Amino acid sequence: MASTRKSASPDLALRVAAVLARHLSPTARRVCVGLSGGLDSIVLLHVLATLGPRLGLRLSALHVHHGLSPNADAWADHARAFAGRLGVPCRVARVQVVGIADSGLEAAARIARYTEFEHCDADVLCLAHHRDDQAETVLFNLLRGGGLAGLAAMPQARPLGQVLLLRPLLDSPRDDLLAYARSHELAWVEDESNDDIRYDRNFLRRQVLPLLRERFPGCDAALARSAGHAAEAEGLLAAQAEQDLPECLDPAGGFDLMRARGLGEARARQALRCWLDGQGIVPDQRAFDELWRQGDAAEDAAPRWRWRAHELRRYRAAWYPAPEMVPGPVTALRWADGAAMPVPAWRGVLDWSPAAEGLDASLLAGGRLSLRPRQGGERLCLHVGGGSRLLKSLYQEAAMPPWRREAWPLLYLDDALVAVPGIGVAAPYRVAGGWVPQWRPGA
Repeated sequence: MASTRKSASPDLALRVAAVLARHLSPTARRVCVGLSGGLDSIVLLHVLATLGPRLGLRLSALHVHHGLSPNADAWADHARAFAGRLGVPCRVARVQVVGIADSGLEAAARIARYTEFEHCDADVLCLAHHRDDQAETVLFNLLRGGGLAGLAAMPQARPLGQVLLLRPLLDSPRDDLLAYARSHELAWVEDESNDDIRYDRNFLRRQVLPLLRERFPGCDAALARSAGHAAEAEGLLAAQAEQDLPECLDPAGGFDLMRARGLGEARARQALRCWLDGQGIVPDQRAFDELWRQGDAAEDAAPRWRWRAHELRRYRAAWYPAPEMVPGPVTALRWADGAAMPVPAWRGVLDWSPAAEGLDASLLAGGRLSLRPRQGGERLCLHVGGGSRLLKSLYQEAAMPPWRREAWPLLYLDDALVAVPGIGVAAPYRVAGGWVPQWRPGA
């Protein structure tokens, strides 16, 4: 463990306080610190513990125990003891690092770590990345051929599930953290793997960046500024993509490649990234390029694309998320004045929307409402005075992908098929000012 004493950077705490003032809402007082036990996170927790009483923070710490080092238990003990001396509760989360063969050790450990971070019991998760880390990330992403999002590197704040991920030290150089730790006689652990230059990031940190700093003394600040410029440009592109995205969606919510390409390739690719982000999918450049390439496959090829735990399938000219879907059993429902109905047996939620025409609330409340699986041969009449039509034909017209159809619930009132979510409400049961069901699989 390292511990030394020297003069501190006097404004480090002021900078952290300013970041908190910019990003914390008045009600976000539960702040968790990702505490590895290394220099950076030790300093961050100490600074926040100093600021906590004045700012009304309720601090906690989370140490992720990867089990990858023989020293891992000692690091967890040190983190817990340090937090305890500051009066901060510290939870140690032991994780299994899986997928190393597919992602590499660093990426697999990061995935395991961030999974824990996402579920921390706090409003805000603070991580201790600093300006040197930002410079390293810009260089790393540049050498991998990253686009603007890669060059923008790490944002100071971003959502992480229901938590705000915040990096209060991102504008501070590591030397300031070291000076602070020395001034306050703080002790920290050193991860021996950080010296192993077989890992790309360690090679950049230990071999490349010191040479750059020798020749270009301000290179860390310059690379961080470049990240800021890239983030600004990426923000403008993201805003354009959000405007373009509605034009690229088909009625079933799939990403329609034909519609998108009418915008030109550059805007179409940005819109596709925007759609993926909405699905919780953030692929690397190589995976994204493969997805784009598969969009040119023959219409009857039915390509699939996988990224980690996610899968997309192409139907006709559109990409759709393809979570595992299995039909549920006949499931009774109870009308609750338009409230969403979670249906665990079907692994989804039945939502209700008021509409100009839809199902009568009094009928829904008074009858036997249920979801049922498709048996084959079902028919639905969507137009007053028109004939009923096979669901197979209605699904095809609505461009519903084949893998969804067999696992798509049908809504019955008593023993009558009154609606198919996403397809329509049976004409004989429609009234003015009624309710229309929508299905959210996997919700």
